[in-house]
Amino acid sequence: MHSNSNNACISAQDIQRYSRQLLLSSVNDEGQLNLANSHAVIIGLGGLGSLAARYLAGAGVGNITLVDGDIVEISNLQRQTTYNEMHLGELKAKSLYSELRKVNSHLNIRFKSLFADSNNLPTLISSATCVLDCTDNTQVRKQVNLATYQARIPLFIAAASGLTWQALNLPQNSASCGCYECLVNSIDIREDCMSQGVLGPVVGMAACHQATQALLFMAKGFDADIKWGQYLNGNAGLGSLQSFALPPSLSCEVCNDSD
Repeated sequence: MHSNSNNACISAQDIQRYSRQLLLSSVNDEGQLNLANSHAVIIGLGGLGSLAARYLAGAGVGNITLVDGDIVEISNLQRQTTYNEMHLGELKAKSLYSELRKVNSHLNIRFKSLFADSNNLPTLISSATCVLDCTDNTQVRKQVNLATYQARIPLFIAAASGLTWQALNLPQNSASCGCYECLVNSIDIREDCMSQGVLGPVVGMAACHQATQALLFMAKGFDADIKWGQYLNGNAGLGSLQSFALPPSLSCEVCNDSD
């Protein structure tokens, strides 16, 4: 998955910058080099994507592509912590790019001020190590799921509404795990926070989980100690967390395709 040279080593500056996570066995020197060689594509740069991107940049993910065609509005500031009043009216992708460059100017960060769809997704994710779906629209999620499944690129999904948050890690190459289409076929998916409402920190909880899972994967690949194909449902008000396995659906048009 990664193209590290055995002779590659971490610079003294990087040891200083990443000292706290280098102490973790789930990262260590090898994982840090893997992070530097990884490419994360983040689709949707609202409360989920903007915060997840900040954590990925802080952790040293070497290549990050930011994808969103939206602009920053005042209603975003309640939960989208990376933006402030100075960003109002600006393109989210460009604003976030500028902020992340302040965190680590050595990373290869690119931004695409456009909305992901079935036409541009194959190109957007073509070189990705993994994809983070931070959108808030079921139809777009279906398109991201299809594109990543066809490209066999691991997908990390998160969502939040009301006081609850959800997350799902999909390997997109396993006969034992379903996909997002399977999930939609099996449960009633809540739509975006515009209709449901949401508390800002709840979005942050979802984004933090999503970023953690993606970082662990990029550091250690499929050897990482994370759960695949488990749909998590957290209730921030109750402090509860439930999960259930997501097996492939026999009627799924994506992952049960005989082709």
